[in-house]
Amino acid sequence: MLKRLFRMMGVATLTLALNIPLTANAASDISLPTVEIGKGMSVTTALNGRRSTREFSSKALTNKQLSKIFWAANGYNRPETGGRVNPAAHGEYIIDVYAIMADGIYLYSPKGHQLILVASGDFREYASKHPGFARTAPLNLVYVENTVQLKESPHKSDPVKQSRYVGVAAGTMAQSVALVLESEGLGGCVRGSGDNDNFRKVAQLNDDQEILLAQTIGAIK
Repeated sequence: MLKRLFRMMGVATLTLALNIPLTANAASDISLPTVEIGKGMSVTTALNGRRSTREFSSKALTNKQLSKIFWAANGYNRPETGGRVNPAAHGEYIIDVYAIMADGIYLYSPKGHQLILVASGDFREYASKHPGFARTAPLNLVYVENTVQLKESPHKSDPVKQSRYVGVAAGTMAQSVALVLESEGLGGCVRGSGDNDNFRKVAQLNDDQEILLAQTIGAIK
């Protein structure tokens, strides 16, 4: 409870420092519904329809849609063994998924299948360095590598190999999300740039966390 309180105090201090207005209807953690397995279009149909989209409606996504998206990105499909939807070298899951939405920045918790509020407010302008679709879309995923886990890993490898492993993992996660988007009739676009400096501050990332890529998501216009 104390850790949660200190985090909220840190968010409030940062919000005031950035001149972001506090509202009475502040965002909060989001518990996501259980994903229904066995429904939706076939994998081959989703693969055939997959494409990048850069024109989105600003309409918010439903919790049911968010549930499928985050489960595909980093959720458990074998909770009894800790196995997840996407593979990771040596079974070490070192990529976290953050969400930038109209009401705040969240961190996805696979264990609780929920979105943990990191910062309350509309920070979508930090999803991109330039005006455009990323700043108005209802959801931007940000894939963040946690390098401290690598330092503590018993399966250390040389930096070049490790970089490849992380790149493969991030790409797999983004592709799994893309297939869910196609199944849900939503659009998405993987991007390599954003206003990383400001996002790091508001999301309270530390020096051991590295932003890998982003994925903009929303209903297609």
